[in-house]
Amino acid sequence: MREAGRRAQYESWVRDYADELYALAYRLCGEAAQAEDLVQETYYEAWKAMKPLRDPGKARAWLFSILRFRYTHWLRDRGRRVQPAVSLSRLGSVISGPEESVPDTLARRELLQQALDTLEDRYKEPFLLVFQGGLTCRETAEMLQIPLGTVLSRTIPFLTVFPGESPL
Repeated sequence: MREAGRRAQYESWVRDYADELYALAYRLCGEAAQAEDLVQETYYEAWKAMKPLRDPGKARAWLFSILRFRYTHWLRDRGRRVQPAVSLSRLGSVISGPEESVPDTLARRELLQQALDTLEDRYKEPFLLVFQGGLTCRETAEMLQIPLGTVLSRTIPFLTVFPGESPL
């Protein structure tokens, strides 16, 4: 691939997927600065490994895969684990109406992050990839290299909390 074409493709990935990657990274790690670092590392790895994609439609999934890889390295390397202060039983209460104040919105987001922090990664990753990342359960299973049934069993229970979503 020529340098100009490579740069244009890379810039389109940054423009098209940066917000989604940051949102997923933030939900995975729960820290804004660390989420920014994970996204930056994701794009750095993508630049280094960039070659023409046979299917440009898979760029998004590829970037999510790199982000997940960077996140697992971050988990491995960090010396301590945050102990969450909220239970999953309160997760349903974090979803509220559209007319809430800014402090209420921020409190709801914080409560959601605390609830996500209580999940083991084997549950959190499929949940976030499906419900926040917008991947199908099949794409998630392929990315995580686990059976489709496992992804379904880890996402379907959340349909009672997020009833409008369809992970299939």
